[in-house]
Amino acid sequence: MKATFTILVIQVICLARGIEYQLTLDDDGFLAPCENQPDNTFSLEAMLESSSLTIHNLGSKVRVEGEHKVVWKDVQPGDTLKMFGQVYRLDKGTWQKTMFSASSNNFCKNMFDKNQYWYTFWTKFINNSDEIKEKCLTTPGAVIKYKDFELDLKASLNVPNLEGRYKLVAQLEAFDKRNFKRPVSICVEYRGTVERI
Repeated sequence: MKATFTILVIQVICLARGIEYQLTLDDDGFLAPCENQPDNTFSLEAMLESSSLTIHNLGSKVRVEGEHKVVWKDVQPGDTLKMFGQVYRLDKGTWQKTMFSASSNNFCKNMFDKNQYWYTFWTKFINNSDEIKEKCLTTPGAVIKYKDFELDLKASLNVPNLEGRYKLVAQLEAFDKRNFKRPVSICVEYRGTVERI
């Protein structure tokens, strides 16, 4: 009984510290077009023009410099944006949903909420946050100006055996003031391999 209790205590201590994982993005795995989507779903280029943005995919890190310009033609200021992100794991040749997801029924309202995943990885690096809080991604011509930043794609999680191939599918849909869905949706994928470090 004493040995069993000791093993249990050691397991709890190990899990409390978490397991370190590293995501290494594929060469084409950052902001990639989504697979198997309806015809009215477009990639990030339909929403954000990136000619003034430089993204360096360093494998286990991503460095971003510059700015995005909102070019989404099918939205209007004041539209409501709904966002949904789902992480999938490749299992026996098929992408399977995991327990990791995030969503917002009003992304413009909470895109700068410090308790959201996207704040940690994206919106906290926006220099002109006051302007973008007002214009969001629904004002064509708005310019999102970034502080130069580098993301280290590591995480400490209390989940055993997360190693494998993963993708995050992030989708944005716009709804007008009467809550009718706009015709064009945006979808982007991030693909890579997770390894224990």
